Amino acid sequence: MASANRVDTGACRNPSLNIRPDLARAANAITGAQVDDELVGPRGDWWWTGKRPEECPGFDKAAGVLRSLPLPNTRSFTRQSVLDYFDNSWTLTEVLFASLQTTDAFIRQPYHQLRHPMMFYYGHPAVLYINKFRVGGLLTDGLNQFFEQLFETGVDEMSWDDLSRGRDDWPPVREVTEYRRKAYEVVRDVILNHPALDKPEIGWDDPAFAVFMGFEHERIHIETSSVLIRELPLTSVRKPEFWPDYHPTSHNSSAPVPTQGVDFPVNNLVPVAGEKVVLGKDIAYPSFGWDNEYGAKEVNVQSFKATQFKVTNGEFLKFVKSSGYSNPKYWSAEGWGWKTFRNVKWPTFWMPDGPQGLHRYKLRVLFDAIDMRWDWPVDANYHEARAFAAWRTEADGASVHYRLITEAEHNLLRNSRDRVDAHLHTKAGSAQAAAAAAEPGRRAGANERVSPDLAMELSGANATARDAASGAGGFNVQLAHSSQNPVTELPPSEKGFYDTFGSAWEWAEDHYAAFPGFKVHPFYEDFSAPCFAGKHQLILGGSFISTGQLASKFARYQFRPHFFQHATFRLVVPDTDLSLYDAARYGPSNPITPFFETSCMDSAPPHVGDGPCCSKARRQAFTPTVLEEAASTKAKLEAAQVAYESDAILSQYLSLHYGPVDRVYPELANETGIIAAALDFPAKLAECLSSWAERAGVLPAAAADGASASGSGRALDLGCAVGRSTFELGRRFGEVVGVDISKTFIEVAAKIRDNGRMDYECAVEGETTERLTAALPAASAAAAGRCRFLQGDATSLPASSPTAPGSFDAVLAANLLDRVPEPATCLAQIKAALKPGGVALLTSPFSWLEQYTDRSNWLGGRYVDGLARRSADALKAAVAELGFEVLEEGSMPLIIREHGRKYQLINAHKLVMRLKA
Repeated sequence: MASANRVDTGACRNPSLNIRPDLARAANAITGAQVDDELVGPRGDWWWTGKRPEECPGFDKAAGVLRSLPLPNTRSFTRQSVLDYFDNSWTLTEVLFASLQTTDAFIRQPYHQLRHPMMFYYGHPAVLYINKFRVGGLLTDGLNQFFEQLFETGVDEMSWDDLSRGRDDWPPVREVTEYRRKAYEVVRDVILNHPALDKPEIGWDDPAFAVFMGFEHERIHIETSSVLIRELPLTSVRKPEFWPDYHPTSHNSSAPVPTQGVDFPVNNLVPVAGEKVVLGKDIAYPSFGWDNEYGAKEVNVQSFKATQFKVTNGEFLKFVKSSGYSNPKYWSAEGWGWKTFRNVKWPTFWMPDGPQGLHRYKLRVLFDAIDMRWDWPVDANYHEARAFAAWRTEADGASVHYRLITEAEHNLLRNSRDRVDAHLHTKAGSAQAAAAAAEPGRRAGANERVSPDLAMELSGANATARDAASGAGGFNVQLAHSSQNPVTELPPSEKGFYDTFGSAWEWAEDHYAAFPGFKVHPFYEDFSAPCFAGKHQLILGGSFISTGQLASKFARYQFRPHFFQHATFRLVVPDTDLSLYDAARYGPSNPITPFFETSCMDSAPPHVGDGPCCSKARRQAFTPTVLEEAASTKAKLEAAQVAYESDAILSQYLSLHYGPVDRVYPELANETGIIAAALDFPAKLAECLSSWAERAGVLPAAAADGASASGSGRALDLGCAVGRSTFELGRRFGEVVGVDISKTFIEVAAKIRDNGRMDYECAVEGETTERLTAALPAASAAAAGRCRFLQGDATSLPASSPTAPGSFDAVLAANLLDRVPEPATCLAQIKAALKPGGVALLTSPFSWLEQYTDRSNWLGGRYVDGLARRSADALKAAVAELGFEVLEEGSMPLIIREHGRKYQLINAHKLVMRLKA
């Protein structure tokens, strides 16, 4: 590799942290003779491997720029129209890459290190034409095997910290340019001469589908490459000749401190009625589509409100000034991890124009820094969008969480003609109805005259003007401009929403997923399917640089939530009947997240995502109604009851409670340390609680024999299992009540009380067992008559005797909190059971499982407000609110035997507390 290809490591790693852009240019200006002078300034004739821009279809002579042609109609085309579209695509790529200054700009690793350098994307589209033409049977041989492997596959970064150093041996720009020149001639020859294009209509199964696939793949990389260029240092790029200009307002000055209603509009919420939306593109629709677009899925959308505009830079400034980037409570755990890893303090394309805290910013557009456009949509990733929504919910004092839009909801914002299911809403007597009647043999959903697509109707020359007769247009797509536009500029939809297409993509709540009927296209097997895993968010509606299929109403693209792609968002709040929810738990201080249906729910196998939003049956991400909460609690109680009814579990608990230790743990009985401390756990629980009850004055001091007189106090053993702790407490308390959800456990405990013993089978290995005896120690047996056992719910004890409220001096709840549906209710029940001054002992390993407890009810072990909530801390905070004071905190180990050579060592958290008088 020539020395000219050395990467300049002196530029700032993150473009958003650059010094003032004018100073950056001056300090790093390219001066003197360069090895690659031909890559500085305007490109020479050698650069153009197809048609020159001035000769290319789509060239706007009046403006002197090249814009996009409409998406081809695959049942109404000529070889010349196909060639024109190819030339338009090919030359747009070369005009864009003419912005890169010096070889360094081609081989520089992106600052985030999650994508290839620009050199890859310069060669990649040409290589894909050749490779896919071979896969489709249009070509037999390639041009350069090395290049066709080197430039074949891009990257889908996994996490925001999945960094890559990349390669440092990229071929020279001239060599890649010559490959492009050869590839151009090959593609051109196929278009003009291959018999595959003799067919009057090209569909999914035709070899010529690969031709249109190549076009739209190239257009994807025009857009994605433009983002990477926008991320390069300003010294590495310049606005190239023949490229469309930014929106005219980019030349205006702007207020350093914006005023809402003057510099950016008030963004009102507009109501939308709910209805059914049918997503998916008909397989016979006459335009190219990626495989993820096909199939059909019905979504029943509930009524909602959405902001009429996409969120602007001016609105987002409020979030920045309110320390939104510094407060983890607004962020998801993953989002906060990304934010802190990148040390992000404002949107990535805002460039500080003064010291931090002044909040003066320039706006980085593709090749320049301009005065901030407060009324343009903010560029944000999904994490930032969700954080803004959380902040706005709090700022507005809303009882229902704001969120982003869904794919189905987005269709309801659009003009009727621009919905993907427009053919289902044709009005009698309309031109669409007439078109359907004219072709009775063609499905309405496959007829572009019945369900028109803006991408097939609009070019960059006419995209922003809305046709009065047809309603087409009025969108900043197809490179009408090379930047976003003011959110108020273009005409709204029939329902009053602006920029439903173009300017900037909209992040959606849906994960990228397959529709029912999805099938992988054999020409590009890894285009969609690898991303159906609940890790990629949909983006909808296209941007200013979305051309061809990217501007289609059927387009469904996706990115990881930390990625940037000329994307923004608008806020949605669902219409919610608050009376359905627990008013004591939910409100402005704890807003509701009502259930909403997304297009990723219940996808057909094997494309089912594993996220909580990927099925209607998984409601962890949503707030349950009162009825749903009751049903969930009932189901989890039943699940817990069933879980403890098996012979194997009964045997494990009998061995834990009664041993005998030398038989159950023969190789551990003489151990020391934590192993010794873990043996005879139930008896040690009773000893601990009794000791603290004595110290707290609710239990008289023990006699010499360790017993106390009958009637000297009452104790409650919640989750008593097979009863050993209950019996041990009976040695000190006058009456002890043991409660457990398991009918079997209660029956066994009562049998041991009545008989003093019970034989059981203890697992040795496999199906072999040994017969052991669960027997009460003599002292416990003498007090067994003070114990009674009840089957019941630890979160809802009967208010009558023997569990009447305020009737207990001590409560034991061992390893119970993570096995009840509502731990907070269980704590409240413990408080209700105790007398003032009473003592409670709680232990728990905090092994939270949704089998027993909804995630939203976990005391800890999850992320709250962007930070990890530890169960012990949450427990102490909860009991403090209930009026308890902590007497001791620590650990209590225990060992459960599964079989002769497998044991569970558990180090449970211990909390001793007293109810304040």
